[in-house]
Amino acid sequence: MKQTLLGFSALLLFVFYSCNGGGAERASTEPKLLSSFSPMAVTDTMHFELPDSEEEAAQPTFDTIPNALFFASLDTAWLREIEHVADSAEATVGGLGRFVLNDNFDACLVEIRWFWYRHQSLLLYDKQRHAFTDRVTVAEWYGGDGGQVLTGSWLLDVDGDGQKNLVRREIEHWLLMQEDGEARDSTAEAATLLLLDNGQFVASPTANSADLVKRFPIKSRWE
Repeated sequence: MKQTLLGFSALLLFVFYSCNGGGAERASTEPKLLSSFSPMAVTDTMHFELPDSEEEAAQPTFDTIPNALFFASLDTAWLREIEHVADSAEATVGGLGRFVLNDNFDACLVEIRWFWYRHQSLLLYDKQRHAFTDRVTVAEWYGGDGGQVLTGSWLLDVDGDGQKNLVRREIEHWLLMQEDGEARDSTAEAATLLLLDNGQFVASPTANSADLVKRFPIKSRWE
């Protein structure tokens, strides 16, 4: 009986040590940036779009991520893709949330603000490798007096294969000078279907942009 109790006690100690040790090891291997993203609700269809000026004024401020941490944690090639808004000295970065993308990957939603430019990216996180594997733009608003670009996205299973896809929508606006010297507002809309492939979102070469524009609208600021 005494040997049985000793054996049972040893088993409990082993389970306790393994669980706590495993948790500590897991925490130590996760990138520090990951702790900046709190869990957020996930739905079958998720829409990412920046508010207009009136809606933006009513939004609460987010908790910022230190620039030193954010810019040091991501691949420099990813940051070069958004260097028009990701200024490491003056931009403000905030973590908006983290949600499950599938069994192997989570997605972290980050927002970057620089002057009146605003940008949102999804950072893909591999739960097995404990590493970020991709950055993809899902919403954006930037430009100047001569033209602006508005981006929004839909995250859902487009083709019914059980895998989430990203439909990224863009509206480009510019002023077209006419012969009489008057400027005319001009816009062009486009859409891209991005498929999740080995931890990255890759553009589908066969998707019909015009069809996606009709199916997945975003709110224009020039109507």
